[in-house]
Amino acid sequence: MPKLRFAALLPLALALAAVACKGEDDDINWSGGSNVSAEGRAQEGKISIKAPGVDIAISLPKEMTGEARAGRDSRVLYPGSALPGMAVSAGENDGKGGETDVEMRFRTADPPEKVVAWYRDPARREGFRLTAARRDGASVVFEGIQKRDGHPFKVTVSPARGGGTEGRLRVHHKG
Repeated sequence: MPKLRFAALLPLALALAAVACKGEDDDINWSGGSNVSAEGRAQEGKISIKAPGVDIAISLPKEMTGEARAGRDSRVLYPGSALPGMAVSAGENDGKGGETDVEMRFRTADPPEKVVAWYRDPARREGFRLTAARRDGASVVFEGIQKRDGHPFKVTVSPARGGGTEGRLRVHHKG
């Protein structure tokens, strides 16, 4: 039964994110110029949604935080990684349509070097185009554009405490 409840919450959060998306994106300036941001808001064991008239955080039972996983055919999210938290922020973009920012936490037992290599692998070109890569302390930050819908994304890959990799994937939709 817990799997069913989580399976219903994830599509609800993603549907809300899609509601604000009305058009194709241009490159995004991650340092500003955006009315909504979910950056840094994805918390372990929670799904949070902030939009006009909605500001909720749903706490998931501990046993459910490792249940949701990225599919093996994922284009931008590291395959097979657990998805322990998500934040969605949506709003208007100066009267020009909706704007949505989604941040997903992910975790895998794979070492950071393997995850970084997956993002740099030329085989990913069908799914996305990287526009920047940089080190930020022990983390590696990638920025890019999804090929399917043109939305910009940002991925931060970091060593996890106790081994493996933690990451955050942020995708921005602007209408």
